Parts: sequence; structure tokens; C-alpha cells
Amino acid sequence: MGASAYTEERLREAARGARTLSEALERLGVDPRSPTRCYIARRMRRLGVDTSHFEREGTRWTRAVLEPVVAASASVNEVVRTERTRDNRRCRTAEEILVENTSEHATRVPGRRLKRAMNEMGVEERCAGCGTDPVWRGRPLPLEVDHIDGDWSDDRRKNLRLLCPNCHATTSTWCRGGRRGHTHPR
Repeated sequence: MGASAYTEERLREAARGARTLSEALERLGVDPRSPTRCYIARRMRRLGVDTSHFEREGTRWTRAVLEPVVAASASVNEVVRTERTRDNRRCRTAEEILVENTSEHATRVPGRRLKRAMNEMGVEERCAGCGTDPVWRGRPLPLEVDHIDGDWSDDRRKNLRLLCPNCHATTSTWCRGGRRGHTHPR
């Protein structure tokens, strides 16, 4: 196995002035959301790179959030227990989700997340093929997100549409596409 491109010297330099791991990754030219994040964090730990000054990432507890919890609690332990159960993760905006991911380590964005982002952008919840609503015969009909060009890493709004399961199954891009009409030799 070859030498890592992330030498101890490069990692120390990136970590030195950074406030967070994400900031250090950006200094290294790495997407902070890529799988390389775990590798670099682990490598920093192994090489003894000082990261003690890194701030916690994510949503912080603000005074507005903590005041009602503290008022309703009898102890610090109860405050922590109450806040730990609350989802502190920051939801990504539609603009952050609906982009073309050209990274070599691209991962697929779940359909429910794409659907939420499309709804935020004002896309009507209706099949783009036949016009069916999300309720059919009084029961919910889950609409599916279709990548028009078949490239699952291209999540731009212009490449996405909502389809009912029937319309989606008839597209050439459904279920990785390219297999319609083919039979297996016996």
C-alpha cells in the first residue's frame, strides 16, 4: 500500500488554525461530508495531531432552547437527559440537497430526503406522468422520485420528478434501467 497523501505535517498544518474538523478538511481540499472524513479523523488520532481545540459541530444549545428546559427540570442531570432525546441535527436545506454530486465517493441521497427537498422547492405532490394524487382510492399512494436521465448522483431539481409506481415502472431508468425486454437464456 502506498504512502498516504495526508502526511502528518499536512494534517498538523490543517488542524492548527481550524475551529472544527470540517474546516480542517476544507483546508485539505476534502468535502467535509465525504467518507474520507472518518479516515482523516482516525489518521489524525493515530498520528497524535492536536484536535483538542476543535469545537463541537452541529446545532448548539442556545439560551432560548435551554431556559424552558432548565425551568422545568429539578437537576442538571434531568436537563441533559431531556436535551439528549431532542434531535439536535441541522436539517439540510433544499438548495444543499438538490445538487449534482460529482465526487468520486458520492453516496445516494435517500428518496424521502429528495422528496422533502422537492416539496420545499414547491413541486406539487402529483405524478408527473399520469397526474395521480398521493391518495388513490382513499389510501395513500407513495410517489417515487425518478432521476430523468438515470444518473442517481445528479440530484438537481431539473433532473428529478415524482412518479406513481405504475408510471415509474414503465420508464427506461426504473430500477437501474436497461433491462426492459431482455430475457435470460435457458
